[in-house]
Amino acid sequence: MKNGKQNQPRTIMETKDASQQIIQKRANRYGQKDTNKVWDFFCSVKLAVVIILIMVVACILGTVILQEKTLDEYTARYGYGLATFFRITQLSNVFYSYWFSFLLVLLCANLICCTIKRWRNTFLQTGFILTHLSLVLILIGGVVKFQLGVKGGVNVYEGKSVDYFLTQMINRQGKLDYVKKDLPFSIALDDFILEKNEPKFQLVSYVKSKDRQKVLDVKLGKRQRVPGSEYGVTIKDYIPDAELQQEPINTSDKPENPAIFVRLMGSENVAAEGWLLAHDRNYYEDRKQNLRIEYIWLPSQTELDKAISSLETGHAKLSVAIAGQGLSQDYSLELNKVFKFEGTEYSIRMLQYVLNYGDKRPLNEQPSDNPAVQVEINGPEGAETRWVFEKFPDWDKMHPAKYKNVKLTCSGIASIYTAKNTIRIFQSPEGKQVIVYIKDNRVVETMPWELGKKYTIAGTGNQITIANYFPSFDFKKEVIKKSDTVGTPAIYVEVDGPSGKADDWLFSNNQYATWYTDNNLALVYESTGESIKHFTSKLRIVENGQTVAEKIIRVNDPLKHRGYVIYQSSYDPEAGNFSGLQIVKDPGIPVVYSGFGALCFGVIFIFYIKPFLRKKQKKEAEGQ
Repeated sequence: MKNGKQNQPRTIMETKDASQQIIQKRANRYGQKDTNKVWDFFCSVKLAVVIILIMVVACILGTVILQEKTLDEYTARYGYGLATFFRITQLSNVFYSYWFSFLLVLLCANLICCTIKRWRNTFLQTGFILTHLSLVLILIGGVVKFQLGVKGGVNVYEGKSVDYFLTQMINRQGKLDYVKKDLPFSIALDDFILEKNEPKFQLVSYVKSKDRQKVLDVKLGKRQRVPGSEYGVTIKDYIPDAELQQEPINTSDKPENPAIFVRLMGSENVAAEGWLLAHDRNYYEDRKQNLRIEYIWLPSQTELDKAISSLETGHAKLSVAIAGQGLSQDYSLELNKVFKFEGTEYSIRMLQYVLNYGDKRPLNEQPSDNPAVQVEINGPEGAETRWVFEKFPDWDKMHPAKYKNVKLTCSGIASIYTAKNTIRIFQSPEGKQVIVYIKDNRVVETMPWELGKKYTIAGTGNQITIANYFPSFDFKKEVIKKSDTVGTPAIYVEVDGPSGKADDWLFSNNQYATWYTDNNLALVYESTGESIKHFTSKLRIVENGQTVAEKIIRVNDPLKHRGYVIYQSSYDPEAGNFSGLQIVKDPGIPVVYSGFGALCFGVIFIFYIKPFLRKKQKKEAEGQ
């Protein structure tokens, strides 16, 4: 018979006391809210939600607001008030700001506290611990990157080395600044290799009357009609690497394009030689000697004598003559002064003069290729403005003006600005040929010249020879093939249009268009641009004079050494002499990688290992 005392029912008070003991044990195990408010604050899920919401807003602001710009750029875009607010609150650099890192640390602390509070010391909670630990490690790695990581760049020339790199930062004044960061080693660039794809070329047509541009096919023998026009284009020949050889020739005995071959000799050897063309490139300059040689062709001996006379007197002048009245008058080149032509109803005023008509540069930078003076004539029929050209005295005959009976010529304008030593070679169709040596704007010597003779320029140590003369200068052109590889390609194009057929070679390196005879169709054979295939750098890491690492780096294949990662980021686009390197140090990467590793193991444990263990325990319990 059992003890009667054991069978007696518990009273209500005893049951209540037992319940309170259980609640107290649970409270001691999990913690009461009023026992430690700081601990409860960090364990709160609400805290995690608030932190995440603030970080989401911060990320949105970091996307909307331009990051890492100068104060001037923010002021121009947002105004000075907002720009100052962004700089003070670090909204101009959200992800690297101290308050964003603080949010990461706070979220990390919240995760740690929640993990500890909910941890049961059992093996089945391994997945729970690993996944939470992974998030903590990833957040810690982010904080370390933002606060301790550095990123910058440096250019290294071939055969040189550097032991630093530069990082960008916004200083306290809101200006972009560069900070030099020292490296614990040197980076040497032994070789930079730039591989290019084979260049491509295109033929572009332009019809001026239609203002239309069209790219044509580059195919041999195929006639192509230029859209919207009456022109047809056919490519007759192609050379992958062409060269234009030009041989000077004389095409006529008439002085249509006079030119001379001048040879300048120093104390021992030939200093310079070449052709000077009267109506094109008519001068040569030697800046070291402050020497200028000019070839001036004048249409008559009278004009030549007048030009030399103006040099000897040292005065530029304007000559005015009235046809049919036998009246003429010379005036000095005084701008904006009104000269009354005595005995007539005309007055003359010189407005401006130039050394090279059409040249927009300052007067002292203009070559004396086409001197001219702008003149205002006032007469019975009002005012007339006319340009008078020193080298083309008959310009007004081809371009008749209001006062046809007023003949204007000028001389000596080219002598206003000269080099310290100027040699002028004059020639006229009558056969008079004169060399004038001018030093410091003063005529030192005047002498006639003949072909092939040497003339000593007093006080300079130089001799000059006019070796050849062509009355009508031109080039005999021949296109030759240099190699079979693509270098400077050229195509031979035939154009048929309203003015018949025309053909010519087009070179890919020619900057100017080739125009058809009616000056309405232009063709350009041009490169579409070279594309870069690869660019690589052969680097060595040097410490204490010893090479400790070396590698050929390319894009996305960097060199790693002592926590630094050296990327190939850019290169010298013109000469290819230097390599642009990006240098990154991120001490948070190992921590982040550890977090990802823990996350992978945690997920595997939760979805595969934990269910297997639970199933095994269940079977063991059923067996017992």
